[in-house]
Amino acid sequence: MELGRRKLILGASAAGLATVLAGGAAKGLVTREASDDLYRVDDSATIMAAAREIIREDYIGVLVTVDEHGMPRARPVGVAAPLEDWSLWISTRRGSRKTRQIAANPKATLHFGSDDTPNNHENAYYASFMGLASVHTDAESIAARGPSERYRALWPDYPHDLALIRLKPQRLEVMGKGILPTEDIWQPQGVIIP
Repeated sequence: MELGRRKLILGASAAGLATVLAGGAAKGLVTREASDDLYRVDDSATIMAAAREIIREDYIGVLVTVDEHGMPRARPVGVAAPLEDWSLWISTRRGSRKTRQIAANPKATLHFGSDDTPNNHENAYYASFMGLASVHTDAESIAARGPSERYRALWPDYPHDLALIRLKPQRLEVMGKGILPTEDIWQPQGVIIP
């Protein structure tokens, strides 16, 4: 007796359903969680190692915040290497639009990428960190995470005009550096960061 698609879907577990809907897992274990649309074939350590390599190669990321009208705002920022908990720190000016936007809505994304256009995108990659941002102006944070001597001249009234932004990612998506997306819609592989 052949099971109909409807009966199969109604009786499937979440993981089984994902495999059915995805058409199987040719490359190994596939994780798809409907609640957050997460896709993963490689283990999380491999994906996170690729993300570290991407940041090491391209420490200029694009910070996306949401303005008072609900419009996403993107701008390039220099980013320090991620800490063990994957916190990412950015130096900026106090009172900047990004600090005001984060104070009003802490949801933010930090995106790193390379299109590799000269090589027909052969070595293109990206890593997107999505999470909650916070602004820090306290002396302890500035002493621990402020810019190096080399960059302090960018703040004429250092440290009084310096603000630090900390992005604590909750989710990471990576494509490239050996981390392959889905074949059908090019969905990147993702990791939930505790």
